[in-house]
Amino acid sequence: MEENRNFIMAIVLTMAILFGWEYFYGAPMREAAEQQAANEQAVDVDTAGVPQMAAGSAADAGSIPGMSAPVVKQIATDRVEIIDGRDSIKIDSARLSGSISLKGLRFDDLSLKDYHETVDKSSPIITLLNPSGSFNSYFADFGWIGDGKRPDANSVWSANKATLGAGETVTFTWDNGEGVIFNRDVALDNDYMFTVTQRVQNNSQTTLGMATYGRVFREGRSGAQPLFILHEGPIRVGEDGKEEIAYEDLEDDTYERQEVSNGGWAGITDKEWMVAVIPDQSEDFVTNISRTEQNGGEQFHVNFATNGVSVAPGVTFERSSRFFAGAKEIELLEQYTEAGGIKMFDYAVDWGWFYFITKPIYFLLHFFYGIVSNFGIAILLLTLLIKGILFPMANKQYISMARMKKLAPKMQKLKEKYGDDRARMQQETMKLYQEEKVNPLASCLPIFIQIPIFFSLYKVLYVTIDMRHAPFYGWIKDLSAPDPLLVTNLFGLIPWEPTGFLAIGILPVFMGATMYFQQKLNPPMTDPIQQKVFAFMPIIFTFILAGFSVGLVIYWTWNNILTICQQWFIMRRVEALEK
Repeated sequence: MEENRNFIMAIVLTMAILFGWEYFYGAPMREAAEQQAANEQAVDVDTAGVPQMAAGSAADAGSIPGMSAPVVKQIATDRVEIIDGRDSIKIDSARLSGSISLKGLRFDDLSLKDYHETVDKSSPIITLLNPSGSFNSYFADFGWIGDGKRPDANSVWSANKATLGAGETVTFTWDNGEGVIFNRDVALDNDYMFTVTQRVQNNSQTTLGMATYGRVFREGRSGAQPLFILHEGPIRVGEDGKEEIAYEDLEDDTYERQEVSNGGWAGITDKEWMVAVIPDQSEDFVTNISRTEQNGGEQFHVNFATNGVSVAPGVTFERSSRFFAGAKEIELLEQYTEAGGIKMFDYAVDWGWFYFITKPIYFLLHFFYGIVSNFGIAILLLTLLIKGILFPMANKQYISMARMKKLAPKMQKLKEKYGDDRARMQQETMKLYQEEKVNPLASCLPIFIQIPIFFSLYKVLYVTIDMRHAPFYGWIKDLSAPDPLLVTNLFGLIPWEPTGFLAIGILPVFMGATMYFQQKLNPPMTDPIQQKVFAFMPIIFTFILAGFSVGLVIYWTWNNILTICQQWFIMRRVEALEK
């Protein structure tokens, strides 16, 4: 009776946690997000968010002759208002579309032609950047800090052509009316990288102290729920390597992060997209990352500023930077790292602690995809390869488990005889293990060795963009999304759209079934309570994996099937040898 009561309590508590999470957290969180999207109005963007520079660092006022401290502590302090029919030049390449406003010269209108919002190719393409003043504005810009009258967010530039295409350059010009002319060349490659070359031509009679800056501004967050497996938010690479800064770390209004570096970059990353500003890799620069609030909304600022220089009368000075806005495609990021000389740019993808395992797994997956042209099949082949590599360890594990299973009747007799004497029970159990030459740890050690590999594969399938909208077969059109064929509404026959943990697809159910049959091949637990709890685990994992991407469920199910076949074969062989 005591054992049955404990088992029932375990089931009740588990279901209470599942339903409680959905009722008190999952559903209210979705309702709040929907309400916010419906009620939130566009706020005017305060772009005075670039914080002060540390004394003695790059862009410090003291290092720029003739520059006063209050000037260097602000970057583009004016605000930009959206105006209908704004003057702009068009961005049009094979992979990008959008425009650059001549007012303020900001990158604030950009969409990715290769990626759609849904699996339907007729759905809108991904909009990455939005103008200031619009809902969730998101933009990047470049400019000058220094003496004299400089272009700001309200300055209207002129351009030498109307469209910027791949492999082309547009030159923008602005005259301050005081003898100083500012030029900005913007070039675009065949993918997502812009090169921004800024020139100042000093035709005045005064020596000017000048420094360049680049900035990424974002209003609000990505909208995705934060996960421990993936970083989304500000990111920076500098002297000390990569630094990932969570949005939550910046919630204190006075919080700032500043770093002086030579080589590196800074930006804001989402799961699949990134916007980053990249200074000249040979120049010293300082980066600042901060958060501000306006009208109840969040604003995030990621900026860099270079060392200041003196620009004498009659001298023209220029400095180049780069700007990335696009999809985090692994091969492309590596190309920018190796050929483009951008420090650790390929680490924009969150490879995690086990990157030395994660990256090889990714390349293997991509290799198989190159052969079969289907990421679902590539996952099956990769899982098969991993099982083959780990076969020697798994072989020892399953042999030990087979012998342990044969010992179950003897273990039960020991429990009946010494069940009330734990010390004697443990002593007799160890004696039995020695007599039968069974090592119970042999079945556990391979599992611990495989954990980093399994976690790395899970991370690859989750964080890389390759799975996004990648089809498998049948009803599976997107390997990065949960299984859409739900058993909880009888595959659409019931007019109900389950949400949360109740949205259980057919593949998670099949995965739970394979987990159940796999457990049947394992030696039974000696403790009845443990037996019942473990018998309930396939159901729990079915609920848990229901919300995961179907690519992960395919991997887990296929791994279970291979494990069942391997265990059955080894156990039959052990039984044959010991007869």
